[in-house]
Amino acid sequence: MKYILLTIFLLIITVVISQVIVSKNTSETGAVPYETLQTYDGFEIRKYPELTVASTRLPQGSYSENSRLGFRRIASYIFGGNKSNTQIAMTSPVQMDMGDNSSMRFFMPPNMDIEDLPLPNNSSVSIQNQPSSTVAVIQFSGWASDKILEKKLNELRTLLRTQDIEFEDNYAYLGYNPPYQLINRLNEVVIKLKNYENK
Repeated sequence: MKYILLTIFLLIITVVISQVIVSKNTSETGAVPYETLQTYDGFEIRKYPELTVASTRLPQGSYSENSRLGFRRIASYIFGGNKSNTQIAMTSPVQMDMGDNSSMRFFMPPNMDIEDLPLPNNSSVSIQNQPSSTVAVIQFSGWASDKILEKKLNELRTLLRTQDIEFEDNYAYLGYNPPYQLINRLNEVVIKLKNYENK
């Protein structure tokens, strides 16, 4: 019994230490730049510059159906699945566009222009510039799921209507953490705005 308790204790300590290390590594991952234009109760308005992304189109479907497929395709590209076998630094977050035109996007490091990036080996991955955009953002912790994304999307839409802010129909999910990170998880639901004027 004593050895079982000791084993359980050591296992718990190992998990805690590993999660602290994972959390620290995630916080040190390069982040996409943006400007916060306005902070409201429950959400904020951001302006993102034009950004270079590795993108893949996904079948029309749910987050749970498409997230692994999209991640696998683009992760392969940045881990060397390209014409020059180059490894490309991971940048946070990962973006998944939801709705009629579903896709997943990895943001490329800010020091790499589109001309600097190698061509993907997988023809379903493309390198492109994502135009500058003004968006509304709501955050949540834990793990994303179709149910939670729908709930947060509806919350954000309600908050935007309360402020008389016009928005587009489709939305995106931003994930900041690897799936094996158990603590300090950050997720966001993002909606593009129409004709937003900073108040």
